[in-house]
Amino acid sequence: MTGRQAVPSRPERREAEEDRWHTIVTAHRHDELSRDRRLAPSYVVPNSWEHARRRLELLEACYDPASFNRASALGVQEGWRCLDAGAGHGSFARWLSAKVGAAGSVVAADLDTRLLAGITEPNIEVHQMDLVSDPLPLGEFDFVHTRLVLTHLPAREQVLKRLCAALRPGGILMIEDLDGFPVLATATGAYRQAWLAFIKALQAAGVDTDWAHDLPLRLHRHGLAGIDAALDVPLFRGGSAHAQFWSLTWQQVRDRVVAVGAPAQVIDQGQADLGDEQRWFRGPAMVIAWGRHPPT
Repeated sequence: MTGRQAVPSRPERREAEEDRWHTIVTAHRHDELSRDRRLAPSYVVPNSWEHARRRLELLEACYDPASFNRASALGVQEGWRCLDAGAGHGSFARWLSAKVGAAGSVVAADLDTRLLAGITEPNIEVHQMDLVSDPLPLGEFDFVHTRLVLTHLPAREQVLKRLCAALRPGGILMIEDLDGFPVLATATGAYRQAWLAFIKALQAAGVDTDWAHDLPLRLHRHGLAGIDAALDVPLFRGGSAHAQFWSLTWQQVRDRVVAVGAPAQVIDQGQADLGDEQRWFRGPAMVIAWGRHPPT
């Protein structure tokens, strides 16, 4: 015998990581709080809404292709351990599951996991998680992804710092969020008025609608290296998946729009515009930024 310890296999390391994650989260979980009580009251588009599943299916149809392409280009591969923070309906977590294979694993975390109930992939762990207050293990993940989440959180910079710290040395963070400048610069008529009312409702709920402007700089401030970014501005037709997504989103926040002083007709007229297949619209830009945890 040489006295050297055997190096754990990748499946053994994965089991140990899953056990450690479960221990960390379980130790912090307040069992007496129900899922609905733990949902942030200011969150504008909760998964509890009756049409939330359809809305998220449309979101996936609009934004998944670019997300998948970017993550592929960043080298997501077999054996990696990944975190999808704010997994929503689970399409990105499922895609990661296929990429990392049986030797890898994916944590699909969301404050409200009801739309993740259909996940059956054996290498996906679904966790109900408050990104602000629940603990994240340090140095755990090869790849961390979040999309359309952090702008909704008042503690967004704190959460971003924690996501960066959850990366292993050399691990990659990929963050996606929307910037409304193309709409504000080009939209006219009822479509513009609906957007202005929607933005006002978002801001009243604590959403920072300008936060995505500086995503690359924010990653730099949190110590990541090799930072880069891309911008995608959709041009879409009335009645398309993009049009349906925004129409349904406005329907979900209708009461909030009225609460900040806009007449309900603003939403009605904006939705009518989006249903016109002879019309074309620019949507908000999706900002995608990524960087690596410096190697030790």
